[in-house]
Amino acid sequence: MHKEELFRELSQKISTGEVTREEVASRFNFSIGESSSQPKDPSNFSMNKVMYVLGGIIVVIGVAIFTYQVWEDLGSFSRIMITLGLGLLLTAIGSFLSKKKMGDAIGPVFHVIGGLLVPGGAMVALSELDVSTETLWPITLTFGAIFAFYLLLTFIHRNPALTFFAIGNATVFIYLLVQSIINDSYYSPGDLYAYLTMIIGASYILLALSFRHGWNKPLVGILCFFGSSGFLGAAFSQVFDSDIWRMAYFLLVVGGLFLSAFLRSSVILVVSTLFLLAHVSYITSKYFADSVGWPIALVVLGFIFIGLGYISININRKFIK
Repeated sequence: MHKEELFRELSQKISTGEVTREEVASRFNFSIGESSSQPKDPSNFSMNKVMYVLGGIIVVIGVAIFTYQVWEDLGSFSRIMITLGLGLLLTAIGSFLSKKKMGDAIGPVFHVIGGLLVPGGAMVALSELDVSTETLWPITLTFGAIFAFYLLLTFIHRNPALTFFAIGNATVFIYLLVQSIINDSYYSPGDLYAYLTMIIGASYILLALSFRHGWNKPLVGILCFFGSSGFLGAAFSQVFDSDIWRMAYFLLVVGGLFLSAFLRSSVILVVSTLFLLAHVSYITSKYFADSVGWPIALVVLGFIFIGLGYISININRKFIK
């Protein structure tokens, strides 16, 4: 009997109930769902990652201390080279190692170190070159160029570390761009930055949604945290002076709870629950603090907290875990 015929017959007997999966597993001494291939040693993999991260942190600290010690003795060119030049050099090394596939995460480690040095180095270059910063436009355009640089690297290497720096520099660029436009006009920003933060937070969540099944999947949790915190935090800043926002905010945080179930994100669930508790506490203290029913309101608030905690646990267990 050929192998395929044997497997077909065994599958038919399992489907009809003549043979159970447990009987097959006990007969051949393996567990159901066990892979025949030899699994990788997770301890070695984790240790490599830890060593890479520790090495990168030590390098950044060493560069910072060395730069601080010799900063006053350096000329303008040396200051630019030890910051921006070193950052670009490490980024180039990271690109080379990523291209050559040398090591699991060695290339991204160099990209992370370079990504931490490049923005600060660019500001040092502007200062040492005596570029006028009376307006924010030179700084804004510099961060726009850094964003374009990392966006290009992201498309070339398709690495989450580069995507992270592209998103981070893009965020700084957007805030600086808005501030630069405001400085050149007579417009009073008012609550503009709160609404801008809400838009950026929503954009982070949309990015997390698009990254769930791709090579940027490691960024999903980070984007969900900053996206939900930015959106709900900026919206919460509006409830203090607006009755409409006080009512609408309940809808936003409840929407966050539903979104956490849809995205299966424990991060959004925790953030939404915390902001819901904060809003309930604020509403209770605002409308009941000076009344005779304040102790009763505290008791009710305590039961509300217990109920929200119970709801959050059930959402996490049924829809996320």
